[in-house]
Amino acid sequence: MFCYHCQEAKKNLVCDKTGICGKKENVSSLQDMLMFSLKGLAFYCHQAEEFNLVSDKTNRFMAKALFSMVTNVNFSATEFVGLIDEAVRRRNSIRSQFLTAYQQKNQQEFNLTLAEEATWQYEAIDEQAYTDKGAEVGVEKDNESLDPDIHALQETLLYAVKGLGSLAVHNLEMNIESAEQYHFMYQALSFVLNKSNTLDEVLALVTHSGELGLAAMTLLEKANSKKFGAPVATTVHLDTLENPGILVSGHDLQDIEDLLEQTAGTGVDVYTHGEALSAHAYPAFKKYFNLVANYGGAWQAQKTEFPKFNGPILVTTNSIQMPKKTYQEKLFSTGMVAWPDVTHIADRKPGQRKDFSQIIELAQKSEMPTALTEGSYVTGYGLNALTKQVTNIAEAIKADKIKRIIVLAGTDGRHKERKYYTELAEALPENTLIITAGDVKYRLLKHDFGEIDGIPRLLDAGQSNDFSVIINFLQQLQQSLEVTELSALPVSFNIAWYEQKTILMMLSLFALGYKNMRVGPTLPPFFTPAILDLLAEKYGLKGIDTVENDIEAMLTGN
Repeated sequence: MFCYHCQEAKKNLVCDKTGICGKKENVSSLQDMLMFSLKGLAFYCHQAEEFNLVSDKTNRFMAKALFSMVTNVNFSATEFVGLIDEAVRRRNSIRSQFLTAYQQKNQQEFNLTLAEEATWQYEAIDEQAYTDKGAEVGVEKDNESLDPDIHALQETLLYAVKGLGSLAVHNLEMNIESAEQYHFMYQALSFVLNKSNTLDEVLALVTHSGELGLAAMTLLEKANSKKFGAPVATTVHLDTLENPGILVSGHDLQDIEDLLEQTAGTGVDVYTHGEALSAHAYPAFKKYFNLVANYGGAWQAQKTEFPKFNGPILVTTNSIQMPKKTYQEKLFSTGMVAWPDVTHIADRKPGQRKDFSQIIELAQKSEMPTALTEGSYVTGYGLNALTKQVTNIAEAIKADKIKRIIVLAGTDGRHKERKYYTELAEALPENTLIITAGDVKYRLLKHDFGEIDGIPRLLDAGQSNDFSVIINFLQQLQQSLEVTELSALPVSFNIAWYEQKTILMMLSLFALGYKNMRVGPTLPPFFTPAILDLLAEKYGLKGIDTVENDIEAMLTGN
């Protein structure tokens, strides 16, 4: 096992026996085997695109398979065995079609030197055989054959592609697809099979992945707003009511709508958890009076919070952890999320809703949730709401009433060092504005930040997927203030990274040419010292320091 694609890699180096996330060695090897298989599929898809041989089903399979490997999504060995089998079968089918089409067009056989990923075949669908092979083809496979800095950047590219896969699946749930996104997945995965890539070539693709990540987030924001209405500033209650409830965690708004439709009038309340909190701000959900509150905090506290909820819990996307026996029978997964022995809700059939009747029946037999917190929190500063604030914020900046905008976006986690984000936000001067997205917000929501000339000092744009909203708003502010580039705005980015979508946040800022962002609480372990030096020189990338030092630096634009 060699896994270092999340912020909680052991000792900030690598998980080498069991993942901090709970991933077992065999599942890690199966994920490596799936990536190996997807590279082979991508090689032929990239070649076959010229002949229009890649089907929509293959595009969607690629996105879902990539999403399955995002941190804290899927831990089921059985699921990965099926995905590996399908990847190889799809590769063989496209390979056969491509070779025929190529020969017909060029009057000669395709004779490019092939990597093992493009040729490997299995003798039988066998979990142990896949696991053994996966142990041979993981991250360490190219350590000896590749320059370590190129290897590090190519791993970054692979993690970005996993993030793009997750966004593609989120968009697919909203019936939105992008041929450009699929094309890049094939391009990038086949690109890393080359042994002669230069550092500049890899960096160019890494940067482009950030651009596409931002584009995918933008597509998702538009789709969500079109279907559920543009988010509006909304006060979300943090306490509990007397009815039994269902707790829904994750990002999927379509799942939340399906659940609300089926629970209406049943006497069962629905509570959000983690990044699902932003659902309260969408106008389409305000008609459901049983969407009552947000329960608990960010994803990492689920082992202590889920047992106290007393009712069933539905995890729609990442993040899921190894459940305790005290609530495992009440835990349900859906979509690409899976954990062994956790009941999985099947995908919706065309034109129908997912069937959540099993969860509702269990909720009706459950006790009301045990109170965790009280009070309220304001979310819903999506694109429409932030756009309405552009003029006010621009005028406040001109009048020196807003000294700086601090973007604290990203994902929360277990490390005690993450208290930095709470301490930073609370120590910022009262003439600074804070914009957040993702569940790092849970580090901020207990503090009253007040206002600046009627503008809330804390503006929550929504989920990590809504990072594009912040960028769009800042670009509008850039036009209003007539400054030439994003870096010229009085804005500082401090990204709390954890998994692959937060990697895309960082890469999107590279693509925009933004300088001097901070990434914490630790820098990604897959970056070599030379790569860190390169990114520091080119983009001003830096880790976090003390709260006092970082505030002083950010207020002066560093």
